[in-house]
Amino acid sequence: MADALVFAKTGQHLDDLQQAIARGTLQGKKYSEIAQEKHCNESYVRDVGAKLWQTLSEELGEEVKKSNFRSTIQRWQIDHVTNFAQDVVAISSFNTCGQARQPPDIPNQNPQHQTTSNPQQSPTFHHDLSEMPKLGNFSNRTAELELLKTLILTEKAQLLTITGMIGMGKTALGIKLVEEIKHEFEYVIWRSLETCPTVAQLQNNLTEIFTEGDNQTSRLPLMKYLQNHRCLII
Repeated sequence: MADALVFAKTGQHLDDLQQAIARGTLQGKKYSEIAQEKHCNESYVRDVGAKLWQTLSEELGEEVKKSNFRSTIQRWQIDHVTNFAQDVVAISSFNTCGQARQPPDIPNQNPQHQTTSNPQQSPTFHHDLSEMPKLGNFSNRTAELELLKTLILTEKAQLLTITGMIGMGKTALGIKLVEEIKHEFEYVIWRSLETCPTVAQLQNNLTEIFTEGDNQTSRLPLMKYLQNHRCLII
């Protein structure tokens, strides 16, 4: 989250050690523990940490240090989400609406049987994006996009919501996000409330996709599939 904060403010990402310091601090680790994990000298880690807190202090307009970093980040998260809701987007499950869908006869543009480089698992990619709208103009959403990617890929957030007024670019942001991170997931499925208006219909539709993807004759509860596969459902 510190990386997303710095990027939103400066347009630059934290380096590997800075991220390790921020992550370790959030986990309550001492500089000595972080130094041991990163195979660095403790004094060097302290110096990098001091510069990181100074950078955050300058960008946030308040004093940030190791002892108050966690509370500062938590407060920034709350304020940032509130501002998104009022201005552009609020980030906390995906709201997919507003643009025309691709015709249902357009073939899936993603590989159905592409395997990863892991020779032990070799999972197959099942990307069903037939209902995803075409991406139109995408601009001035870089910070929000990076925040979403950080929350999903780094922070491992399980449920996010994009909300905001009509025409603010929620759908375009969701589409751009999918395009950039879809190959991180075995299953990527975009579903509209137009085709699955109820929770029961959505669960049934998703279960069918997972059942076919696993080549099973009997259906398991949806939660079992979600636990067994890395999934991105929009």
